[in-house]
Amino acid sequence: MNRRQRLVGVALRLASLAAMFSYWQWYGSQPAHVATPPPTKVFPALWKALTSQGLVGDTLGTLGEVAVGLAVSLVFGIVVGFAIALFPWAKDTIDPLVDAVYAMPVTMLIPIVGVYTGLGFRGRIFIIFTYVALVIVISTSTGVREVEKGLIEASRAYRVDGFAFFRKVLFPAALAHIATGTAIGISRAVRGAVTAELLLVTANLGGYLVKKQAIFDNASLLAGILWTLVIGYALYEIALWVERRITPWRQATT
Repeated sequence: MNRRQRLVGVALRLASLAAMFSYWQWYGSQPAHVATPPPTKVFPALWKALTSQGLVGDTLGTLGEVAVGLAVSLVFGIVVGFAIALFPWAKDTIDPLVDAVYAMPVTMLIPIVGVYTGLGFRGRIFIIFTYVALVIVISTSTGVREVEKGLIEASRAYRVDGFAFFRKVLFPAALAHIATGTAIGISRAVRGAVTAELLLVTANLGGYLVKKQAIFDNASLLAGILWTLVIGYALYEIALWVERRITPWRQATT
């Protein structure tokens, strides 16, 4: 992509944002739309929440849950993903369960989670895990299955086997898919964390949203929703940046 294309892309993004906020300002300023305050009320409410209402602390609490849930999901997802791709017994037994659970709405598990893991930190981590782990399992197994046969044959010709085969061939070849799954998983982790904070014991960002809803402070409520969206988008972009850094060969071929 040349410089002109990048500038056009930036201009289009800025224009779309300007159009969206202009429409939002007009729509929220109408007397009949009191439930949707305009940006001129939402952004001051967001600034107030960040500086004096503890939204920064709530955000750090949610991000801590996201970090723990993502770490657990990565370990589980990579191990299970490799097992599904490499061992027929795992493909026949685990893979159908992964597909079935992935298609199921996670919120159905909330009553069960409350019984077995509690309504606190462990319960929220488990909800994040259910949102993220299967994405990484699927992306990892897909990456291993798509390793080029020529690469495998070359490693066999040079007698690279065992753990060396995993470390030098399989894992690097599947890394691009794992990185992509992780990027998607981060945005899903934010969604899972806020969902858990809303539906289990209210806390952190979810607790902030519930409090503002309870007192009908719609400007602060929309400010919290907008802030959550920004956090999720920022984490996703950071994950994509990391993906580009650790898989430069993938960018060179696109």
